[in-house]
Amino acid sequence: MSVLRILLKRNKPWIAAAIFTALLSNLSQMIYMYFVGELVNKIEARTAVSMAFIALLATLIALSVITLFINQYVGRIAAEKMAHTLRMGFAAKLLHRSTEQGKTCDTATTMSVAQNELSQADGYLVNVFFDITGMLLMGILATVFMFIQNVILTLVLLIPTLLILVYVGFSSRSLSSIVSAAQNEKMKMNKAGFAAVHAFPAVKTFEGEELCKKAMDARLVSWTKHQTKVGRFAALYNTLSGIMSRVPLMLLLLAGGYMVIKGKILMGTLVLFLNLQNSLTQSIMNLPNWIAGFKVFTTNLSRVDIE
Repeated sequence: MSVLRILLKRNKPWIAAAIFTALLSNLSQMIYMYFVGELVNKIEARTAVSMAFIALLATLIALSVITLFINQYVGRIAAEKMAHTLRMGFAAKLLHRSTEQGKTCDTATTMSVAQNELSQADGYLVNVFFDITGMLLMGILATVFMFIQNVILTLVLLIPTLLILVYVGFSSRSLSSIVSAAQNEKMKMNKAGFAAVHAFPAVKTFEGEELCKKAMDARLVSWTKHQTKVGRFAALYNTLSGIMSRVPLMLLLLAGGYMVIKGKILMGTLVLFLNLQNSLTQSIMNLPNWIAGFKVFTTNLSRVDIE
């Protein structure tokens, strides 16, 4: 986590801008959903829909699109800035080591880190990091917004969601430990491969090719088993969380439908909750995979030294 803190500290302006644009984009989407609910209420009450209200909806749609574009653009720049800091920091560390007297660089380990841990961490930053951050922010904002609109419906949605979170916490810990074991096996395999290449002249001289091949095959088989286990457990946990994430929706439909029939809430309120719950349950459904991916990311960063 120390490397991640360094990356965040060195890119504070872009991180702040990315978080601000994500909040702005999510808020604009929620405001648009709110007025869609108001439109449903007007239609249900057979109230005339004015041209000003239609113009407002059109403006909110355009604003939602614009803020989403800005959010994606700023988020990608911030991610690339962090990735650039990581790459340049790693290169600076290597140069610093090479100029220090009496210190040698472990070529096998360095090549393994550069081609695996550094490459994977870089890819996670550029492609995943800020997308997940934006979706988590949307889930938090949606929860607060729903509490403001209707406490009872929010509790109907949140109570089963919290139970799902207990399952997600358990599955995420299990999956994270499996992923960490697979990462360790991959690192051992890469070290064995680079060591064999580095010492190939000596291996050739003493006819140790078969011994090296057996050692490499053993590492490969071990890593393959661990990687297969990661895929199997990830599929199992995400499938179960996906099925369980539909339970809050079913309860929301039952409770919300009953309240609409009894006249306790308007149809637009139910439509608003149905739209917002997707943001919340989508975040919950993907949490095991996100946490496992973040575990891989932090594990990779812990093996990368930067200046």
